[in-house]
Amino acid sequence: MMVAMDIVEFLEARIAEQESAIREGSFGPGSSCSRETGNIDESSLCERMLDECAQKRAILASWKEAADAEGISDPGEAEGTVAVARRAMLTILAGSHREHPDYDAGWSPELPTEIARESPTE
Repeated sequence: MMVAMDIVEFLEARIAEQESAIREGSFGPGSSCSRETGNIDESSLCERMLDECAQKRAILASWKEAADAEGISDPGEAEGTVAVARRAMLTILAGSHREHPDYDAGWSPELPTEIARESPTE
């Protein structure tokens, strides 16, 4: 049975899964974050991946702080330019987990599909 969760809870769970996979070395075939390998590139990759998880947690903390200050309990309630931008950060982060069974299609970010082209100068 799937448990309904909001986007913040969903992201917290995905970040925790990523951190666990990185620490266990199960984030890719033949991957390991063990310091015993002696592979400096591999070790620094793991550190960067864990740092990315920390940065995602910082985005979530920023959202929670702003939402609490504004009395917002659901990101869908966010109004105004800054609030909508903060909500967009959440949907963009969640978008990389679209295949997860707990992902809510309503969170899909509306991202640009075309690259803006410069107009020719005369």
